[in-house]
Amino acid sequence: MENGSVITTIDVGTTKICTIVAMKVNGRYPEIIAHSVVPCTGLKKGNVEDINITAEGIKSSLEVIRSRTDLPINAAYVGITGAHIDFDNRVDVLSHIGSKGVITSDEVNSVPELVMASSKTAGREIIHAIPTAYDIDGHNGINNPVGMHAVGLKVKTHVVTAGDTFVSNLESAVVTAGLKVKQMVLEPLASSEALLTSKEKERGAAIVDMGGGTTDIVAFRGGSILYTTVVPVGGFQFTNDISVTFNTSFDEAEQLKLKYASTEPASVDMREQVQMSVLGRSAKVNVYRRDICQLVRERGMELIRLIDLKLQESGIGQDHKAQVIMTGGASALPGLFEMAQQYMPNCNIRIGFPDHLSGMSEELEAPAYSTGVGMLLWALRNERVANGSIGRKRIGARKSTLGGLINRINSFMGTK
Repeated sequence: MENGSVITTIDVGTTKICTIVAMKVNGRYPEIIAHSVVPCTGLKKGNVEDINITAEGIKSSLEVIRSRTDLPINAAYVGITGAHIDFDNRVDVLSHIGSKGVITSDEVNSVPELVMASSKTAGREIIHAIPTAYDIDGHNGINNPVGMHAVGLKVKTHVVTAGDTFVSNLESAVVTAGLKVKQMVLEPLASSEALLTSKEKERGAAIVDMGGGTTDIVAFRGGSILYTTVVPVGGFQFTNDISVTFNTSFDEAEQLKLKYASTEPASVDMREQVQMSVLGRSAKVNVYRRDICQLVRERGMELIRLIDLKLQESGIGQDHKAQVIMTGGASALPGLFEMAQQYMPNCNIRIGFPDHLSGMSEELEAPAYSTGVGMLLWALRNERVANGSIGRKRIGARKSTLGGLINRINSFMGTK
């Protein structure tokens, strides 16, 4: 089997690692062959804190995969998130484009790399450079300038960057596990591939991906991405609140959250009690379930307020016609969706389940796996596009190549 027929994606999360392996069908559709989900303790708030522990988690995930298929797994698309993620909506003038008399597809396909090279800054790694619109001879909002007669064009680009130390740690963990990083993919952007239609992106939409350590948000309008942010609050914080408040282990607190927690204390019988182990004591103690739910409600309110602020900042939160999709494992917390509806009344909100793909198990159809499934779709589209396409590769680690590229383009590229 040729490696080019196989797509591997790895969602390295704060609480779990999800690896999915698929084959391309007719070069257009992925068919899932195997997947695995294993615990992960090497990250905090989406960032790799222990490279070796994270690498061991990835190895464990790969061992499960390799026990189920003999397809070659040598490289992977890897999801990335964290509070270090940032974006810039740039405008660049590419004066050399179209010098042959007409704008060619090769020139348009080279735009992301040109923008990436010119926007590189110290301490930041460019993950994606996504052209959102082109301006030619005063004509704005052109989606595809191929074939137009013009010399030079202005391009608007959504550039997503990450802290280079965080990128290096994640890449080191993957390499230590025995794989090459084919490309890093912003996790909520990947989720959007599995959850949003082109019409929703055109009309206005946002993904709110509530994971173990972070809540990731991307917003779209006019068919293009316009906003990216990461809120460092996720399911981990809900569990940690229970653990610290009731002096119980994190594992016990996680089980209590999954079994008894809700953001609606009023829906729970005020007399209901649950047993829990307390650190330093041999006997279990009883606590009121409502107290657990009240604690979870307070954290939920904080998270919803932060999400609302970010959606307002993006412009989506003020648009009654825009669609907001909540997804990710933490979105399944009972009452959280209803809380979002109550406290973000201007938003049209729904829970997002990933599209069903051939070979997809029932487990992967849950919101917790939107990122992993979305990365498959991102990867397939990425590999169909011509060389030099959107987000094709990261160039920060190739400093010698980068320097030469910058020198070559400085003669014909200006930036506003």
